[in-house]
Amino acid sequence: MATPARLLVLQDLKATLEGITTGNGYKTTVATVEAVAKGFADTPTGDKPWIGVYPQREAFSYEHGGNIRITLTILVLCHISGATVGGRAASLNDLLDDVIAALGVDTTRGANAVMTTITHVETDEGDPDAYGDGSMVVGVDVVYFRTQASS
Repeated sequence: MATPARLLVLQDLKATLEGITTGNGYKTTVATVEAVAKGFADTPTGDKPWIGVYPQREAFSYEHGGNIRITLTILVLCHISGATVGGRAASLNDLLDDVIAALGVDTTRGANAVMTTITHVETDEGDPDAYGDGSMVVGVDVVYFRTQASS
C-alpha cells in the first residue's frame, strides 16, 4: 500500500522547515524541528530556534467521482531565545521571513498537495516578560486530494 498523502505532506513540511539554515541562504539556522506542539518553557534554550509542526483540523469536501478535497490546517509553532526584547523581535521577524520563504519553495509538498497557503501569523514580538524567549504561531493550510478508498 502507498503511504497516505497526509503523512507525506506532514513529512515534507518537517523536512522543508529543517532546511532553514544560513547555509541555505536563510537568515536563521533552526536548531530543532519536531512534529509536536510545545510551549517555550518546555523547549530547552539549546533547542532554539525551535519549530513544531502541529496538525489541527481537516475539512473534507466531497466531489464527483469519489474524490475528496481536504484542507489540512497546521500550526507551525516557533520559539526563539534572545537577550533583549529588540533582539528577540528581530529574530522572530527573521524566522517568520524564513518560514514564509521555505514554505513557498514547493507549495505542492513534493507533488502530494494542490497548494500550501499561510493563513495567519501571531507573534509576541519578543515579549519583555518572556524571560529571554519569543514565540510565534504560523497558520498553514495544505489542500490535497484523496479518494474514499485511499490517498
